[in-house]
Amino acid sequence: MENIPPATKVFLKAAHLGQLNLLKQFALGLDPLHGDGIAETIENTKDGDGKRAIHFAASGGSVQVLKYLIEELKLEIDVKDGSGKTPLSRASIEGRLAAVEYLLEMGANPEITDGSNCTPLHYAAIKGHKDILSLFLSKGSNVDVMNDFVSPLQYAATFGDHDTVKILLDHGANPNFGFHDTFTPLHASIYSHSWQCVELLLKAGADPNGGPDGLKALPLAAGEMQIIKLLVDSGADPNVTDMRGLKPIELAAVIGNHRGVEILFPVTSPIPSYVDWSINGIMKHAKSKKFNKKMNRKAMECFLEAKSRGTSAFQRKEYWLAVYWYSKALNMKPFDAAVLSNRSLCYAYLNKGILAFEDAALCLLERPDWPKAFFRAGVALKLLNRLDAAAVAFSDGLKLDPGSRELQEAFRLATITFITSSIPA
Repeated sequence: MENIPPATKVFLKAAHLGQLNLLKQFALGLDPLHGDGIAETIENTKDGDGKRAIHFAASGGSVQVLKYLIEELKLEIDVKDGSGKTPLSRASIEGRLAAVEYLLEMGANPEITDGSNCTPLHYAAIKGHKDILSLFLSKGSNVDVMNDFVSPLQYAATFGDHDTVKILLDHGANPNFGFHDTFTPLHASIYSHSWQCVELLLKAGADPNGGPDGLKALPLAAGEMQIIKLLVDSGADPNVTDMRGLKPIELAAVIGNHRGVEILFPVTSPIPSYVDWSINGIMKHAKSKKFNKKMNRKAMECFLEAKSRGTSAFQRKEYWLAVYWYSKALNMKPFDAAVLSNRSLCYAYLNKGILAFEDAALCLLERPDWPKAFFRAGVALKLLNRLDAAAVAFSDGLKLDPGSRELQEAFRLATITFITSSIPA
């Protein structure tokens, strides 16, 4: 709120703190019609992020102010701020139960998504506001609502919040509902190292063998003794492999998880290439130069496979799935310029300007002599409405490749748009 007039700052702060009389006084001061247009003035007064008094009141849990704004002034209850969040979303994010109850009672729509395609239910799950989560679910909110590719259950599992996971499962959340079957709540729980979440999900019917080949749960759990035991006891196949072709017992040995190897040894089929198929023999083999050479070779094959899957998904216009696979590739080769460029393009198609620019910027650091990297940066900057910077990026790309029609046209359009938008109305 740095560039907001002092009176506006006090007014919005009063809304947040529930100081109704002070809010009314400053509203009169902001109203050029001295009271006749107070509702319109309050409706149009906002900070640099597009948050109005009703958003501040909701995030502060100021029910008295909300009643004044909604019941007396008849302001729109589901108005969005600059990021697309409604007052209900703001109250949900901050854990303001009373405000959430009031807004729902007055007809606020809990299914409205913001700029990140998240609903208030997503935020209740992300923040672990269990009372608000239960309230939404008791009112009939869709427990399996997805944003771009994450459900509330996946968010809770990602944060290892087993209490929230339990609430969602008790309300019928699907334990196997994930993004293209590649990232399920069970996978998320393993990433968060939460055996409690894993246990809850398995009891609720999560498939221990779910996910595509190369991305099964048990290989992911190689370092987690308790999770390995839970998965094996639930019927997880101990002979599945990761993308490098390594079994869970090998992965456990690589990271020195002796207890994990002990659990997996009785149920894993012997691998012919191992001279000594015993617990100590497996641990020793995992430290050998021959095995590490094989690991490095497989890692490169895995990188190429993930990159290929990303490209295939992109060609099918499944952009979030492409992002998933390109991210997998970058886990193995973090600064590959081509993959960063490809993921930036996917984010651009998904209208995620900030993410598109972050990847383009990393791509430029790796390949400052690559015209396409400048093109990606320009596209991302255009999405962020930074037209002058976009024109510069396209121009820098043209210096490297003057004959590129793609860069020429992008530079021309960015320049025209910037000039046109700069002309006073």
